[in-house]
Amino acid sequence: MLISKLKTLKILFHKDRKIQVTYIHLRNIQVSIIGAVCDIGANLALLLKRNNKISRLHLYDNYEKVNAIGLELSHLPGGPHISSFVGECMLSSSIRYSDLVVMVDRIARKPGNVREQMIPSNTPLVYKLCKVMCEQNSNAILAISTSPINSIVPFASALLYKYGSYNPFKVFGITHLDVARVRTLTASALQVNPTKIYVPVIGGHSDETIVPLFSNISPNCYTLDEPKTDMLTKLLRKSGTEVVNKKLGIGSATLAMAWSVNEFVDCILDAIRGAEVMVNAYTANPHFGTKYFSGPTLVGSNGIIQPCFDFSMSDYEHTLLNTALPIINRDVIKGEQHVQIFESISKKI
Repeated sequence: MLISKLKTLKILFHKDRKIQVTYIHLRNIQVSIIGAVCDIGANLALLLKRNNKISRLHLYDNYEKVNAIGLELSHLPGGPHISSFVGECMLSSSIRYSDLVVMVDRIARKPGNVREQMIPSNTPLVYKLCKVMCEQNSNAILAISTSPINSIVPFASALLYKYGSYNPFKVFGITHLDVARVRTLTASALQVNPTKIYVPVIGGHSDETIVPLFSNISPNCYTLDEPKTDMLTKLLRKSGTEVVNKKLGIGSATLAMAWSVNEFVDCILDAIRGAEVMVNAYTANPHFGTKYFSGPTLVGSNGIIQPCFDFSMSDYEHTLLNTALPIINRDVIKGEQHVQIFESISKKI
């Protein structure tokens, strides 16, 4: 990891007053984006270029275009220093010494496809990254937005475990987008500012496993009846599919995903710097009868402090959760089984 340093800030007052010197503990934080050429990666890189909490931003992709993206961003004043890396031979250099590795690379979902159909196309991308992380930077935080998250995170975790570098406190599936969407939908229904309300979202990250907890809306002065919560739940669950269909097969919710991943990364940066932050993430979590579970997760400088725990729920929410749990378990098994598939393929080569 990059060496921490103490930076001295001098605050000068009127000449008749004393000089006050404050010492603040800062870190040189390096972040790597894997898949920086895709729409999500390029937009995320642009957003993170404005983040002064980052010292170095590494952009990686298999396509030469990543060098053009890196060059263009390097022309913008301020923010982190930009470096670009292209090709599998440069993957190790792109993540070496990084505090946070953000995996956004993916083969996009097509209209008519469900998320689980993306497992065969997206696991090879994650496989390469995990192998290199085990060799070059096993202590970094790994944040994954590659779909389907319900299966990809267990797949990545099983790979890291196989190669002896799995830390369950440092592997995240980014589900921040679900919270962003439900806040917007709820605010529209209540006719309030979406930045002033919060609705927890638990379960998984697929149409059948996303469970918004409207009974826990904050501030608690707001309430929704069951017909309205049912309507909003259905709208939330089909949001991603609706965007895919509207884009006619040439993309998914790339802008919204980049925005939500940026928000997630900003919180993790605060955690790396010593704060305790809350993010929505799909992580190792045994509290609900599954090996992995998504929800509000407390994070500190060494990773997860407390995964999503218990919530009071309405009968309707309990029903949604009970329906989601076996699907999450099925998705986890599918992800873990793909490790065996890769092992069998590698033996034949």
